[in-house]
Amino acid sequence: YVTGTARSRAKSKLDVGGADLRGEPWELPAGAVSVAFGIEARHESIRQTVDALSAVNAFTRWNPSPMSGGYTVKEMFGEVLVPLLKDVAFFNDLQFNGAARISDYDTTGSIWSWKAGLTNEFFPGFKGRFTRSRDIRSANLTELYTQTTTGYNNIADPVTNTTGNVLTNGGGNPGLKPETADTYTIGFTWSPPGVAGLDMSLDYFDITIDDVITSVGAQDIVTRCYNGNAEMCSRISRDADGNLARIVSTYANLAEYNTDGVDVEAAYTLPMSRLVADASGALNFRLLGTWVHGLSTDDGVSEIDYLTSQGYSFSLGVPRWRANASIGYQNARFGADLRARYISAGNYNTTVNLTNNRIGSYLYWDTGFNYRIPFGATSDVQLYASVSNLTNKKAPYGSLYSPYYDVIGRYYTVGARINF
Repeated sequence: YVTGTARSRAKSKLDVGGADLRGEPWELPAGAVSVAFGIEARHESIRQTVDALSAVNAFTRWNPSPMSGGYTVKEMFGEVLVPLLKDVAFFNDLQFNGAARISDYDTTGSIWSWKAGLTNEFFPGFKGRFTRSRDIRSANLTELYTQTTTGYNNIADPVTNTTGNVLTNGGGNPGLKPETADTYTIGFTWSPPGVAGLDMSLDYFDITIDDVITSVGAQDIVTRCYNGNAEMCSRISRDADGNLARIVSTYANLAEYNTDGVDVEAAYTLPMSRLVADASGALNFRLLGTWVHGLSTDDGVSEIDYLTSQGYSFSLGVPRWRANASIGYQNARFGADLRARYISAGNYNTTVNLTNNRIGSYLYWDTGFNYRIPFGATSDVQLYASVSNLTNKKAPYGSLYSPYYDVIGRYYTVGARINF
């Protein structure tokens, strides 16, 4: 009688159809021109029900909410690939690629997206690519139709210089506009002909999103209000003593989101036969890394920098550096690998002044094994096991929902796959 369990059940439905026409209608000196045209239409809907207690917000900490809604979008698109130069000095294979799409939403109307790019092989093994695009994203069903939820967030109030738990209401916003993004990327790949199995790439990205759709965190709402944003202040209620009483943290369109940085990747496959005659299998090396130069949002009143704000679960922040590295061995029957995950040092939350705000760099170690047992002509059983966070490294305090840290600790996975 005095206890209950929050429950929700959701049913999503997607109806989609389309048609396209593709071909190579023209031939140029550098090769055939490829084109594609098409139409698409889809309808997405969702209906979510909750238990009787949640429906009346009976639980103190969190109550799932019912949800119902849908939208329809109709689209037309065109794509083209044009070979410009072939087998010319420093232009071994220069190509232009372009695409355009118009999307008509029954909720927000029509909007264009497009991209234009160039790719080229400067000399054997060394290629470059450039892309300029206008991208769009309409709000999804959750962002549009989630009804009011209740919970509590720990908030630092710059007005009263106090910190405490504050009632927070979240939810969807049917009035959301589509995001529009201007994206620039330029990159290079290198596969040296003299070093078989080695592949490297480097890409720079610069992304600016207007009307970015986000669930503005309760702390961000308080900070933006303190900086003079009247719309954010309208989401805050205070009691007679001036203390925070309630914050409305529904989805909203922020004015602008900016980020830029560099992605790097290197991979090398070394057959064991190069080291020992008649040896089977190969060693595999791989490195993936991302360096972020900047990440900020601008609501038209104040700009907030989120770079290195990586321990707070309701922040847009990212570490400056993230990297994954692995070394593995694989043959026809057995495989094993060792993986490392690196996260550079940062802060729990850069948008407020906190004691012990600093988070040191983190390095996680993982490992995995697999063994294949063939049977019959083409069938086999593959046994596998993995251990994540080998050293059982603890996450930073207060980072329970941060996407960057392992809050579980060391954990194991074992399994089997059967192929017939």
